[in-house]
Amino acid sequence: MKKTNLRAWQVLFLLAAVLTYFALVSNRTQNAKFSSNQPTFSPTLACTSSICKASLFSARQTNALKTVVKNKEKIASSALISQKAEPAAGYCLSVPVLLYHHIQPQSEAIRKGQASLSVDNGFFDRQMQYLLENGYNTINAPTLINALLSRTPLPPKSILVTIDDGYKDAFIYAFPILQKYHITANFMIATGLTGGEDNMSWDQISQIKQSGLAYFVDHTWSHYAISHGTFDKIQYEIQTGKKQLEEHTGQSVNIFTYPYGSFSNNAIEILKNDGFIGAFSTIPGFLQCDSFIMTLHRNHIGNAPLSSYGL
Repeated sequence: MKKTNLRAWQVLFLLAAVLTYFALVSNRTQNAKFSSNQPTFSPTLACTSSICKASLFSARQTNALKTVVKNKEKIASSALISQKAEPAAGYCLSVPVLLYHHIQPQSEAIRKGQASLSVDNGFFDRQMQYLLENGYNTINAPTLINALLSRTPLPPKSILVTIDDGYKDAFIYAFPILQKYHITANFMIATGLTGGEDNMSWDQISQIKQSGLAYFVDHTWSHYAISHGTFDKIQYEIQTGKKQLEEHTGQSVNIFTYPYGSFSNNAIEILKNDGFIGAFSTIPGFLQCDSFIMTLHRNHIGNAPLSSYGL
């Protein structure tokens, strides 16, 4: 009787051990599945300060550009010229062109979802101060393009500051800093967006023009990617932007900047036929040559010292 009871207890103990083992295995499996669904560590997730977030500046910002134009069409990659730096050919000058979009406090940029396209106004101030203190000569777009066309050298350390799209923060934050350091800047304006909630008014553009520190560049009427679309649509965007800029600024406009950095051979031919003598892309590089005068290079600038960009 005692042996029977002992054996029964042994069986029950073994059965309990087996059940406990399978319960543990099942629990580990569930935990593993749960863990696999959790976000892993990355610098983006670990970066919590506003300036740190801004420092995660993407070199491919053209894929995250603003949604100012409703129902924008997807840019077909087959319609684009390869966005790579062209080999040096013809007459060339080493002239960096700095590319900015929003300039505003980083807290504002984060609140508006614009951090990837923004430079903190404090950083922008230090960057403009750096240009002044290190002997850079800020010039406008016609000066560079005419030098390439006439094969004429420019003063040492010539550089362009470009600010795209005509955002209101350019007037509120960037313009006073440009005045403070007497920096010439080039504003790429999509004229159909002026007066919008987040864009400068024509009056604000006029105030910048009167300072003598600005040149305005055609950036289409609606911020349209002219690498695609019908001939009539492309020409309307180019010519309407040109006409409105000339009417409101009194400035001759024959230089263009491609929205989204998107261009095609067809678009370039239309620009040339409309009398444009040069255009800016978003292809990076400091070298500017007359052989690619319709796709001049520009360099995205973020929240970092200009020395980190090779200046």
